[in-house]
Amino acid sequence: MMNGLNFSARGTRWRVMIVTNHEAAKEYVPPLPGSGLLFTAADGDTRFMPLEPAAVPTIDELRGKSNEELGSLVQLAASWK
Repeated sequence: MMNGLNFSARGTRWRVMIVTNHEAAKEYVPPLPGSGLLFTAADGDTRFMPLEPAAVPTIDELRGKSNEELGSLVQLAASWK
């Protein structure tokens, strides 16, 4: 199971999930593109930020970020589906 964290940024409720290479290898529809951060919004927007496996943050590192910092990551992530 992917680790995740809920947060609000720029008026939208988001969930960020940590995707490891192990998680990316599982069968998801659509398939996950690799390791990184998967963002899903309450309004249906889905974004993915690919990261090298060593650069994928832990859930504790994500919890240590402010909503503004997490929102900035969402803005850097590409739309995905």
